[in-house]
Amino acid sequence: MNIIAICGSPRKGNTEFVLKRILTKAEELGSSVELVLLREKRIEFCNGCLSCDSTGKCNIRDDMQLIYPKLESADLIILGSPNYFHNVSGMMKNFIDRLLPLYYIEKLKDKKIVEVIVGASGESDAIKKSIGCFEEAVNLLKASCVGDLYLAARKSQDIENDPDKIKKIDEFTEGLIGS
Repeated sequence: MNIIAICGSPRKGNTEFVLKRILTKAEELGSSVELVLLREKRIEFCNGCLSCDSTGKCNIRDDMQLIYPKLESADLIILGSPNYFHNVSGMMKNFIDRLLPLYYIEKLKDKKIVEVIVGASGESDAIKKSIGCFEEAVNLLKASCVGDLYLAARKSQDIENDPDKIKKIDEFTEGLIGS
């Protein structure tokens, strides 16, 4: 299985740790994996020109041009974001906006997508709203959500220092990939 994970965290912390843990476990189970850290990419804002409406291609030349083919070739896409103000991070939302060309040409139709949210607010409406942002994108892209994972964390290393949360990540991954 070819897996790409997109990390929408502006810092190296819990969200990145969770995605790396999922990918490490998936690789152990035989998958090919890649992690894209949005904070290391130059991704401009969608300018609403709608050229992708007729061409199926984005006319903005930035790092999304390198990411599009990776998404298209993936068997599983993992979207990961911290919960910021009851939503995904700004850089993740920007990434989602830039998926518009793939929406028009249905390049992610029937793709399997996993949604990962890390936040300090506990399991609440805040998490439902963050997951909702991902779910709306998945629905528009005609893809299918095959799993979502929420983990509570406040400080930078909360998850990696919690054996129960690490076990939860590993079990979640085994359920996705199989053992």
